[in-house]
Amino acid sequence: MASTKPADANLAPLLRYFVGIDLIVETKHGRSFRGSLISADQYMNLVLKRADKKQTEATPTAAVTDEQGEVFEWVHIRGPTIRYIVFGANVDLAGVIKAGKDRERAASDKYRRGIRKAPK
Repeated sequence: MASTKPADANLAPLLRYFVGIDLIVETKHGRSFRGSLISADQYMNLVLKRADKKQTEATPTAAVTDEQGEVFEWVHIRGPTIRYIVFGANVDLAGVIKAGKDRERAASDKYRRGIRKAPK
């Protein structure tokens, strides 16, 4: 029996629709990056622009946050090191995904029309 799993069932392929949106990424190493998403790939590797880094150190009594964060022009975060991603409260996730799929569909239709009109 074949599985009927939707193509976009996980977050990795959907991240390409969120390019340009500000988000927070926390890694498994306790680092937190806040920046604008520049690119994402199928392995969930992310590139953030103007990323502000905060270091969180877990202690037995409480988590201590380093308030003196560093600011980087570009940050590459490997997908396997990501613990979670936080999108802003004002981001319409369904709307952004729908707009991204519509853009891809329009580009695909334009490409197909161009091939049909190609001289022989």
